[in-house]
Amino acid sequence: MKTVGIIGINGIVGQTLRKCLVKMGGMEIKEFTRQDPLTEMDIAVLCTDNADSVKLVEQLRDKAKFIIDMSSEYRQKPGVPLVIPEINPGTITKDTQLIASPNCTVTPVVMILDALRKRYTFEEVFLCSYQALSGGGKKLVEEANKPESIYYKNCVPQIGSILDTGYSSEELKTVLEAQKILGTPQLRVYPHTVRVFVDNSHSLGLTLRATEDIDLLEAKQLLSSYSGIIFGENNFTPKEVSGKDEVFVCRLRQDMYDKKIIHMFTTFDNILKGAALNGAQIAQYIIKEGLV
Repeated sequence: MKTVGIIGINGIVGQTLRKCLVKMGGMEIKEFTRQDPLTEMDIAVLCTDNADSVKLVEQLRDKAKFIIDMSSEYRQKPGVPLVIPEINPGTITKDTQLIASPNCTVTPVVMILDALRKRYTFEEVFLCSYQALSGGGKKLVEEANKPESIYYKNCVPQIGSILDTGYSSEELKTVLEAQKILGTPQLRVYPHTVRVFVDNSHSLGLTLRATEDIDLLEAKQLLSSYSGIIFGENNFTPKEVSGKDEVFVCRLRQDMYDKKIIHMFTTFDNILKGAALNGAQIAQYIIKEGLV
């Protein structure tokens, strides 16, 4: 039986990852805090911040065949695949030791684009995110629930640091990561990311522009048949999708002025498919494909 080690077991993502792996079965799970000495394992999943991930990757070079990093540290590094198993698992080979899992915000965007690009070619993506407190970890959840906090019963139009360009670091991630995952460097992404007073599950308002006129019925069929997406004619909300594995899509409609443009709303559990579940699925793929 192959062994999967979780480093950072005490965090929200680490705990959720463990539940995902137990549910999948067929593997031995090892648990480590950030301070524990590391032992040999087949696959290591780093549920750690950037600084810890850098140290741990070096420590694990001779202890793990594959290292899956959940932080943003290696996502744009050449030669490191940025993987969502529904989209680009083939970027992982037996020689790929280090694998990055993407930012939670970009995950539903690229899954929706991947579902629709079987028929359409997309040039532009406009998005506004409504990101839950859980995406900032335990400390943000605790801070936000204090009445004096800026996050308390509020919306804050900044996630991450503000760059010289005026964009936030979270917004830049959505641009670069979408292009890398889909292999479409020409794709133009126009993001705005917002933290909202919601406990769990991120949501996004999406507008997509294709090169062709979009048939709305066909788009619905493509979304409905895609693994990991649930499309509905009724509204989905963050509260009802929390704890569920899939990306939920609703409010799909054609633009009033241009048939090449569609609009929609998507919501999903950012701790599951946005983080822990995606890492677990990568580990499961590696084992099932006999790469380890």
